[in-house]
Amino acid sequence: MQHANFRSEEFMPEIGQNLSHYTLVRKIGKGGMGEVFQARDQRLGRDVAIKVLTKEFARDADRIARFQREAILLASLNHPHIAAIYGLEEHAGTNFLVLELVEGETLADRIKAGPIPFEESLRLALQIAEALEAAHEKGVIHRDLKPANIKVTPKGMVKVLDFGLAKAFAGDKTETDPLGSAALNSPATQSGVILGTAAYMSPEQARGERVDQRADIWTFGVVLYEMLTGGQLFGAATFPETIAAVLTKEPDLKRIPAAVRPLLRRCLQKDSNRRLRDINDVKLELEEVLAIPNEMPAPSVAAVEHRTKLRMMLPWLAAALIAGGIIAGLAVWRLKPPEPHPIARFSCSLPADQTFVPDVQVIAISPDGSRFVCATNQGLYLRMMDQLRGRIIPGTEGQVGNPFFSPDGQWVGFWSERDRQLKKIPVSGGSPVTICAAAQINNVQWSAHNVILYDEEARRIMRVSANGGTPEKILESKNEHLFAPQLLPDGTNLLLALSSVTRYRDLKVAVQSLESGTRKELFAGWGARYLHTGHLVYVQGGTLFAVPFDADRLEVTGDHVPIVQGIAGAPPRYAVSDSGALIYMQSEGESSEKRLLFWVDRNGKEEALDAPPRAYVYAHLSPDATRVALDIRDQENDIWIWDLAGRTLARLTFDPGMNWGGIWTPDGKSVAYSTERSGAANIWLRPADGSGSPEPLTNMPEAGLFAESFSPDGKQLLITGQIPPFNISLLSIGASAAPKPLLESKFDQFNAQISPDGRWMAYQSNETGRTEIYVRPFPNVNTGRWQITTEGGTRPSWNKNGREIFYYLPPGTMMLVPVEMGTSFKAGVPRVLFKGEYPAPVNRTQYSVTPDGKRFLMIKDAGAKFGIAALQQQVNIVLNWTEELKQRVPVK
Repeated sequence: MQHANFRSEEFMPEIGQNLSHYTLVRKIGKGGMGEVFQARDQRLGRDVAIKVLTKEFARDADRIARFQREAILLASLNHPHIAAIYGLEEHAGTNFLVLELVEGETLADRIKAGPIPFEESLRLALQIAEALEAAHEKGVIHRDLKPANIKVTPKGMVKVLDFGLAKAFAGDKTETDPLGSAALNSPATQSGVILGTAAYMSPEQARGERVDQRADIWTFGVVLYEMLTGGQLFGAATFPETIAAVLTKEPDLKRIPAAVRPLLRRCLQKDSNRRLRDINDVKLELEEVLAIPNEMPAPSVAAVEHRTKLRMMLPWLAAALIAGGIIAGLAVWRLKPPEPHPIARFSCSLPADQTFVPDVQVIAISPDGSRFVCATNQGLYLRMMDQLRGRIIPGTEGQVGNPFFSPDGQWVGFWSERDRQLKKIPVSGGSPVTICAAAQINNVQWSAHNVILYDEEARRIMRVSANGGTPEKILESKNEHLFAPQLLPDGTNLLLALSSVTRYRDLKVAVQSLESGTRKELFAGWGARYLHTGHLVYVQGGTLFAVPFDADRLEVTGDHVPIVQGIAGAPPRYAVSDSGALIYMQSEGESSEKRLLFWVDRNGKEEALDAPPRAYVYAHLSPDATRVALDIRDQENDIWIWDLAGRTLARLTFDPGMNWGGIWTPDGKSVAYSTERSGAANIWLRPADGSGSPEPLTNMPEAGLFAESFSPDGKQLLITGQIPPFNISLLSIGASAAPKPLLESKFDQFNAQISPDGRWMAYQSNETGRTEIYVRPFPNVNTGRWQITTEGGTRPSWNKNGREIFYYLPPGTMMLVPVEMGTSFKAGVPRVLFKGEYPAPVNRTQYSVTPDGKRFLMIKDAGAKFGIAALQQQVNIVLNWTEELKQRVPVK
């Protein structure tokens, strides 16, 4: 490290700016020492946290020198629960710390949501104690331990931040005046900047005395108290009141479970001589409590007295019960049927920072009904029925959907969009285990035979061992959509939903024999599930129905009775267990599927278009940005044109089958789109003004094609298939020849976009195991290749100036990569443009960019505007609902 050459002016860091070899990516927060940014270390290829020091700090050369000496010691703390300090550096007069970047929420955020469950609190506290022990062994005291300085990663690992920085920041003043002589009267103190620290100071630190490791033990006790209770121990309205509480208020430990009350009492002794001296003693006590099987908070004194009285009465009660049993036995010759379990209804809302993943199945319930899981933008959210709070399963972070439980409820399976793989993970978390590669899926079932069934691309039913392996195709149809397979108890008949490719909304529930291949259609509906009560439940028109069903004769034996109305989603978002638990998401008609169009600038500022709310899937701007080609799927699944100036919406396609996609020709006169006819999906072209008749661009039997991008002269069109592995082909417009393969491999390669000058092609591929963005020369694609992302990326799009490539990073992040295109190709460092709740279809590009590259046309769920945001964040739960089912839909 070196001493700084200080500047007189205040440094104002900006996103995208370089400090030495670190590129600032986004702002994380602001503290007393300065602003904190996420940055990219270009030399080592890793993400770090950069803390740019304040002007007052940077101007104090003596303080910088002391800090550098202290930082050498802090950098030696190599422990998994301590966030590392990589160095103190200076660039162009700017001093900054380089720190380990830790993802996750702070303990303060967790505590704001309420008390943390007993066992989880102790496990987190044990990790904090281990961090303190490692530091104390090297003579380093934290001095500023508090929930805001403790992060919990998505995998449940504690990381203690800013270790020892309190002393490093204040220098020698830490020992005699921990806040500095002016702190008590400073405006910052009154506004609460230092107040958060004051509430966690040890009494000796608050008095300005010298401190040792016992100060950290005191603060540890305060933090553990707040974890268990959800409230502050010494919080007050002002700084002086807070200090007074620390010095005089005796902690009230009545709310603390008795199992750890003695430990906290010894940690929170105001006289440091009576306090525990070694954090290792704290750790050992925590380990002992956690080692007790099923340890629960100890009962209150009143509860103990009550139980003692009961034990004294047991002999009398036993005699009375025996006598009563004899009398009852003489009077009643047969037992009455057990009383039905009471039906309970309640709802569960997701945490504020989580939203459900769009366009896939998002909820699942364990077979015993004790827990359920939701697919959210943060990962798989798991909640026990008997708990008020849930958690993200560590290891499921990222774009995941279609969750499902193992028969014993100990594993959760899911589909990863980013990896396009079916995976499983223990409910406790860990590293996901890949079951198999899988294209787009809608529903999955893990059967009692340790076999997983799923529908792939809605065209085939696949079977694979839950232990992993190569999937086996057990059913396929070229003229039908196939959904939601479930193996019936006999193990030979398959329950499923099906529809024709031209009328996919006309869904029917059917049973098909896997041995003979014979099929029996039962009734209209889909999402059917067989219950051991002898019923089928299914959805039709947004209503959940139940009907008695004989699984031996494969016949409906009674009336269809509605159970719940307004089931949301396609596929229907509900799940049932044989134990009598039902979970579902509700909508008002189809309003939950409606979406709005928004302009979003590079800073993330939104401006709603006045286009009507519809079920928009794809939105593509015309070359002159005056019209939008819209793929709308709430009526007949057609392409529509929205005129931005005239504010009119006109239907472009009228084919009986499904129409999707919709991209403009370079002259803006026509739109190319995919349509299904006679069981094949080909690409058609129609004038955007609605005149004339659609013209087929491809005519391939059994094809499933998607239009991607026209060359600038409009003479060539990139297309990809709908069935994995996706590969890129090139079609010459006006030629009678079929599309020619351009880029083929065993990996998925699609969303191909030709550059504005027609010389390059950007596309996405999962060849590394994760979807990334690549660029190749066009049309000679085998003469070069550049990977321009390393942290994932989908749906690339060129800026018309040819100097930028935009791409989408699920869920909801728009990214930018600067590029140079001369005799060769060169890409810069990716950076975040903006983030938001912008749903994306599983595979294709859903956004569009204006010709000047300044605004993005995005699709957003309409729930907030239409007053149904709470429904989109909520799961409804009914326990013992089958009791009512038995009464309303009896099995004959």
